[in-house]
Amino acid sequence: MTTVSPLPDELTVPLTEPSPFPPFRATAQPVAHDRWERLITTVTVPAELDAVWTALADPGRIGLWLARTGESWAREGERSMLDFRDGEFFWCHTDEVRPPGPDGHTATLSYRWRWVGVGPATRVTWQLTAMGAATTVTVTEISSNGPSDWRSWNGTGWPGILDQLADHVQTGRDVRWTWRRMGPYVQTELPLPAYEAWAALTAVPALQYWTGRTSGSLNVDDPMAFVIGDASGSCVLTVTEHLEAGQRFPSYLPSLNFRLDRGGWPDHLSGHLWIEPAHLGGSLLQVFHYGWEMFGSTETAPHDRTLLTRFWASAFDRLGTLIRRASAPPDMPDGIPG
Repeated sequence: MTTVSPLPDELTVPLTEPSPFPPFRATAQPVAHDRWERLITTVTVPAELDAVWTALADPGRIGLWLARTGESWAREGERSMLDFRDGEFFWCHTDEVRPPGPDGHTATLSYRWRWVGVGPATRVTWQLTAMGAATTVTVTEISSNGPSDWRSWNGTGWPGILDQLADHVQTGRDVRWTWRRMGPYVQTELPLPAYEAWAALTAVPALQYWTGRTSGSLNVDDPMAFVIGDASGSCVLTVTEHLEAGQRFPSYLPSLNFRLDRGGWPDHLSGHLWIEPAHLGGSLLQVFHYGWEMFGSTETAPHDRTLLTRFWASAFDRLGTLIRRASAPPDMPDGIPG
């Protein structure tokens, strides 16, 4: 008969008790991940302050050099749309309007805007200063946790916008560019870190909800069909390259390249879908298209470009809802009650 010796007292403590002997290697946790950027662009227009202010603040005039808008434009506390007439637009909330006063030396317009209504908000401030018979126009845009290429994308865009303003003020011509052959570009913030969000959004059950997938997947060479809009038919998205985390320098973040086909198109569109970190615990999902040259030179954008912009904006909105439902609010650490 074998006799079993009792365990020493120190070995009978349940394993769930706090241990006085911590692991050798602790796990580091990030506590902050924030950045902000500022772009300042200026131009001197050889025209008086009142003339420049009218070109900026009048709803009918701004459509001749930047984007079409409605009567609520540049009205303090109101919202408006700057519509580029190719599916893309800025959704704006005006915070401050100070037209030229009795001294006639300065004027200010400040607002926040979101690209296609779902992108991260940035603040834009126009400051107009009279310089004798000329006017100095200075635009400041401030972004918090925006896309990594925000500085190059927006930084190269503002000089062209201010040059168009100066051209229009001096000539009165319609100098707004025609629809763009690249795009739509849509971005949205997600309340999950980049890797977790990517895993969630590329899973087939999630694709059925946020993209309206009817067949296929985001695997390479597995055509994924989806409905582009009510009564608007379908598209087929075929991934040509799917990069998972850690596969490509310098970002090591996941992304995919794809082609988009639709009945009646003379060729396919190319596209890129990618994700990157935003603030701590959040990420920024983005999609971009190019290849509209297949439609040739036209005065207006193909209607499918508008349909595609609306599709991505709605899809990203559904995706945000899906991910928020899957993550617990701060005051519900155990998840959302069933």
